[in-house]
This record gives sequence, C-alpha cells and structure tokens, in this order.
Amino acid sequence: MLTHVTIGGLGVSTAIGLLIFLGAVGKSGQVPLHVWLPDAMEGPTPVSALIHAATMVAAGVFLVARVYPLMATGAAPVEHGVPVTTALTVVTWVGAITAIFAASIAVAQNDIKRILAYSTVSQLGYMMMGLGVGGVAVGMFHLITHAFFKALLFLGSGSVIHGCHEEQDIRKMGGLKKYMPVTFAVYAVGMLALAGFPLFFSGFWSKDEILHAAHGWSVSQIPFYLGCTGALFTAFYMTRQVALVFFGSYRGHQKESAHGHSAAHSHSSSHSHDPHESPAVMTVPLIILAGFAILLGFVGTPAWPWFDGYLTGEEFKYDFSKLIEPGTLSLMIASAGIVFTGLGLGWFLYGRRQRKTAGEKDVLEAAQPFIYKLLENKYYVDEFYEATVIRFNAFAAWLCDFADRWIFGGAVLVVSYVTLGLAWLYRLTDEYFVNLGFDTGCESLRQGGGGLSKLHTGRVQTYLRVIGVALVALIIFLIWGRKA
Repeated sequence: MLTHVTIGGLGVSTAIGLLIFLGAVGKSGQVPLHVWLPDAMEGPTPVSALIHAATMVAAGVFLVARVYPLMATGAAPVEHGVPVTTALTVVTWVGAITAIFAASIAVAQNDIKRILAYSTVSQLGYMMMGLGVGGVAVGMFHLITHAFFKALLFLGSGSVIHGCHEEQDIRKMGGLKKYMPVTFAVYAVGMLALAGFPLFFSGFWSKDEILHAAHGWSVSQIPFYLGCTGALFTAFYMTRQVALVFFGSYRGHQKESAHGHSAAHSHSSSHSHDPHESPAVMTVPLIILAGFAILLGFVGTPAWPWFDGYLTGEEFKYDFSKLIEPGTLSLMIASAGIVFTGLGLGWFLYGRRQRKTAGEKDVLEAAQPFIYKLLENKYYVDEFYEATVIRFNAFAAWLCDFADRWIFGGAVLVVSYVTLGLAWLYRLTDEYFVNLGFDTGCESLRQGGGGLSKLHTGRVQTYLRVIGVALVALIIFLIWGRKA
C-alpha cells in the first residue's frame, strides 16, 4: 500500500529511497558531492586505509544495500536478474557516472595518495552501480574486496612516503623497486587487484560481477560501457603510478634550478637521502592484506558463489561449468582484454619510456595539454564550487554578520540609548519635581507644626490670656454684626 501513495508523482517508497540515497551520495563521495573525499585523504595513511577506504566512505554503499528492499518496492516481478525501479535506476546512473568521472581524474594526478583517493571515489561508484544493476550481493562483494586491496594500497603508499622521506609526488620518485622490494611486491598485488587482473586477484571477480550484471541490465547498456571504460582507466592510471614510483631511476635527489630545470645533487650529499625499506611493523600488515587481496576473490566466483549464497540464504555448490557458459566466459574475456589494454597502454607510455627528471612534462601533458590540464584540475569542479557555493556561503555569512552587527545590534543599541534617556528623564523628574515638591510640602508642614507648637507653652496664664483675648474678639464680632 505504501507505493500507491504518491507525492509529486513519485511513490512514497521511491521518494524515501531517493532521499536516503542522497545522504549516501554525500557519505560515499558520489558525483557531485565527491570533492570532500580526496581532501580527506591528506590525513595519515592508516586513517586513510581504515576510515577513508574500508569503513567510513563505504557506509553510504552499505546503507543503500540495507534499504535495498525499500528501493526495490513496486517493481514488476522478475524471474531472473534484479528488479528495476526509479530509485535503483538513479543509483545505477549516479554510480556509473561517478566511476568514469573519478577514474579519468586519477589519470592526471601526481600525488600518490590523491591518485588512490580518486580511485576510491571511482570504486565507490562501481559499488553503487553494482547495487543498482545486480543487487545486494554484487555491490557488497566489491565493497569487501575493495576494502582489503585499497587498504593495502594506502598503507603501501604510506610505506613509500616513509621510505622517500615524506615525499608524496610520484614525479620525484622512481626506481623504488630496488630500494623497497617488499613494499614493491605487496603494492603490485594491490595494484593488480584494483586493476582487475584476471583470475588470480579478487578485484577481477568482484568487478566482473558488476560488469556482468550491468551487461544484463534491461534499462540501458550505457552503464556497462561506462564501467568498461572506467576499468580501462583504472588499469591505466595504476600502471602509470607503479611505473613512475617503482621503475626507472630515483629522481628524489634532483632539485629545481633557478631556470626551472632539474639538476642532481652530488652523490656524496644525496646518498644519505636514498629511499629505504620500511620496518617490519609496516610491511607485515601489508603482506597479510596482500594475501586477502588474492584469496577473497574465490568466495564469489561463478564456480563457487559462497558470498551470494551467504547473503541470500540459498544453497551454493561447486559448479565449474558456469565459468565456461557463453555469456560469462565472453564477458570474462572482454574484461580481461580491457584490463590488459589498460596495463599495456600504461606500460607503453610510462614504463617503457621512463621519466628522466622530476620537472619533465608528463606524456599526456605533452600530447594533449588541454585535456591533461582539465583532468589535472579535476574538471574545475572545486573551482566551480569555490565560485558558487562557497562564495554564496561566504556572502551569507557576511550578510548574517552585517545583520547581527548593524541591524539587530543597532536596534539593541537604539533601544539601549532610549532606555538610558528615559532613565535619565525619570531620574530628573524624580529628583527635581517629585522629590522637590514632597520635600517642600514636608518643610511647610514642619514649619506650621513648629508655629503651632509655640502656642503649647504649658502655662495656665498664657492660656487664660488667649481665652480672654478670644472672648473679647468674639464679643466685638457679635456687637459689630448686630449693628450691621
């Protein structure tokens, strides 16, 4: 009965689902409310790994999964696939746009953590798209696998930053494979899991489930193609990052000369600043996470859908024939081809031809400076918010301050002065009119009383004289009145 009640043409369940999803958009960094998430990555890498990659930002995706029955309310019965509703359609499109949008930005970033930050935004988009086109199991499977390999990558980036003496610019790294072999090995595992390297890494199976579900979505095939393009970008920018960080020669000894060119320090002065491997307290957790980044994928393969069965409560069993079903096998091959294309293109542009100096232009910047600048500046979304929302907020703050200082504060000041003036007037009236009149009346009474008190001498002779005088005066008054 809930869906029959409408508000503005939408079913109440749809409106509630969309409003909840709007909160999840901000919580999980979906477009256009994604700008806070890369800035939050400026914190320590353990915080980024735990909160910003695995738990906090994933809470929005988890919320959508928890209210999935509400968002699926009102859909026509379906035998295979997932229900299609307005709310789930919005979730799908927002997730697909976020996946391709953030992945394209990561292509042109140079901060090692910022690349991973935009990668997180992109993968959160994949999770949302998976929920919309494939249901709870598809989206949550990628959420869990992503939590492990993205935590591995963030902690690995922390190890790199520590080994490079707090340097985060990948242009000033290079050749770290020789200096940090353990970090390189585990980081490569995380990179391949994120890129979706076929069969052996968890990211391949969870991302392939999303693409498979998107391919079978009955509304449109566009999210599927956006997801494929995002997968291509993911493999490309992660190959770019690994190539610039771990391969070639170390560029951290170079400094900018007065003419803007990079020059190397002398060997003796720079030897003490060579990169170094991180201690075991940092590398052992990376090795553990690398193991999970590989093994977790096997609980959600089509041959053994344990995770799907766990969430749905259905029985699951080994069935390797599902891997060679025409639809599944063709999509796996296509997905692997996309990944290999991204890896090969990234290696061709950044691995085969290594950057010589830190100040050298990026390959993409040299080829397409306009597009590179557009991606490097994040499509100028931050600048757009700065010019609109933040400026409006600043104006509203100024307006409130002006109103508080001059309108409300001025009104209070006027009332204060009026009250002060009235108080002065009341004081003047009280002192010079009320008190003066009262004091004058009291003085007259006092003087009158003093005059009368003189008649009360206590002497009988005086009283008799007064009576005699009064009697004489009375007789004279009576005689005078009779004659008249």
